[in-house]
This record gives sequence, C-alpha cells and structure tokens, in this order.
Amino acid sequence: MAGLSALNFVNVGPKGTFRESGALKTRPDDIDAIFSHLATSGTKKLVIHFHGGLVPEAAGSATALKMAKVYSEAGAHPVTFIWETGLVETITRNVTQIGDTQLFQTLLKYLLKQLAKRLGVDLGGRGAPGEISDQDIERRLRNDDPFGEDEASVRTRSEALSEAELQHLQTDMEFDLQLELEADNVLANTAAAPDAEKQVMKPELRDNLAEDGGRGFSIAAIAALLAKVAVQVIRRFMKGRDHGLYTTVVEEILRALYLADFGAWTWSGMKNVSAAMWLPNAGPLGDDSYPGSYFIQKLSAYQQANPDLVVDVVGHSAGSIAICNLFAALHRQKIALRIRMLFFWHPPA
Repeated sequence: MAGLSALNFVNVGPKGTFRESGALKTRPDDIDAIFSHLATSGTKKLVIHFHGGLVPEAAGSATALKMAKVYSEAGAHPVTFIWETGLVETITRNVTQIGDTQLFQTLLKYLLKQLAKRLGVDLGGRGAPGEISDQDIERRLRNDDPFGEDEASVRTRSEALSEAELQHLQTDMEFDLQLELEADNVLANTAAAPDAEKQVMKPELRDNLAEDGGRGFSIAAIAALLAKVAVQVIRRFMKGRDHGLYTTVVEEILRALYLADFGAWTWSGMKNVSAAMWLPNAGPLGDDSYPGSYFIQKLSAYQQANPDLVVDVVGHSAGSIAICNLFAALHRQKIALRIRMLFFWHPPA
C-alpha cells in the first residue's frame, strides 16, 4: 500500500509463516530493520497493534497506515501485525484437508466448468464455442488467482439475470451436470473413498455412501446439489456479496457438502493463524519460519540492551486472541519482555 513503510508492519503469511502472500511480504531482514531504526532514531516508545479477525490483507494494510499516523503523533513508533485473516485467505489456506480429496477436486472442476460456460468466461481453449475442457480448468487452477481477470464480466453477466432466468438456468445446469457426471462415471468409486475423505463430509452426505446399492452417491442428487450451489454463487454476484469466482465457488461447496457450521470453521482458521505466528523457530530462518516469534525474540534482546524502551500492546477485537497467544509464547519460550500497557479494544466475548 502506498505510504505504508515496512518499518510499521509485520506481515504474517500462510500458516503464520514468513511465506509470501498477496501484495505484502515481511522478511527477517525487515524485522531487523525495525530495531535498527529504533536504535538510530532514539525512539523510547513502541506500540504493537493487532487488527481484528477475518480481516484481509488490504484492510489490514489500511489499518496499519491509519494507526501509524495516530501512534506516531503520540510520540511512539508503531508496528501493526497484519495477520491476513480475511475470508479469502482463510478459505484458501485452510481447505487443505478437504481440498486434497478426489471428490472435492472433481466437484470443483465440474462446477467451475458450468459457471465458466454460463457466465462467458473465456478460458482460451481450442474446443468448440462454449465448450470448456478439463485441461482449460486445470490450467487456470494453477494460477494464484484463477479467474481474477474475469471478475468484472462475471459480475456484469450475473447482475443482468432475473430471478426467473436464474431458476431456468438451475434446471439447465442440473440436466447438463447429470449427463456429464454419468458419461464420465466420475463418482463410481466414492463409496470406496478413504475414511479420511468421508469424515470431512456432512453427516447426511456421508451416510449416503452406504446407499444406492453401495455404489456411492446418486448422480442425480449430486447434479441437483451442484446446480443449487452454482445458482447460489451467481446470486451472490448479483447481490455484490461474492469474494471472487474461485473463492466463492469453494466457499459454497464447503457450505453445501462439508461444513455444517461454516462460520465456526472460518473462525477456527483465524485462531490457528493467531497461534501459529508465535511458534518457535528452529534452525536457519526461511520462508517457513515464524515472524511473530522472531519479532518478540528481537524485541526482548533490544529491550534488555535498552531498558528505557516502553512497550505498549493494543488488540482490536480478535487481535486480543493474537495477543493472548503472544503471552503464551513468551512463557513457553522463556522470553523476557516488559510491557507497560495492554489494551483490548472490543475483544470477542
């Protein structure tokens, strides 16, 4: 973000690590630079700020920029932890157990093919007009933002649909999906899926694996369910409540087939990040090391060398959870740190 200095934030990547994600990246050298700046500037006050949970990188960056001005004007050096807990980050980084299953990958592919065809997404395939191959979808899915370039046109086409047209579209997609799934025989082995794959499904769907003569899911039932999911994705674009095509499709598949309480799951993913960033670092620092842990080690050493440094810690909403995990890490790793003031702003109940 323009105007935001690397001296004023620590960006936490996937699974609480230094790994790159989005537009921001913090490296160990960036944390070193913060303490070099404190030494050369002679600053005697440091404020560490934690934004709330389910906040994406862009919003976290905006908070860091805003709070940098506020704390600087109060005579302190500000450092905001941007821990990237937005819905998009939470889904894409915490769906591994489900996302790696063959069933999930199969349903995702067929659903994306239907939506791409219906919403005019040009995948650059060499098939007939309107025909989208598995290879077209798989090629897109290798990108970090598979359908980012198509978001505007998808939204425009979705907003142009009426509710009556949407219902007609659902019937058409259900028919197409049933034909495609039957022709490819893709669900024939779902009953024999490993228990690990079955356990992440909703109980009512998992129970269906014992039905239909032991052959697995009913093709008709899955086609109807996927068509409903597709319409829900389009409806969210119509109402401006989407998170981009790929993430919204993943989210709606999770809601429909896997996660009985999607809200609890996303909250759990956020809390995992708040704890992971403080895991101890072993061996040489790298992308898989933990920036929170490195920061508090550096801060402790700096404060011991500069005992007049005053440290205040502020957490907004779920930022208080990150702070509690910080204190737990200090205790576990036996890191000495003096904090003058701890302020929780609207902590979760």
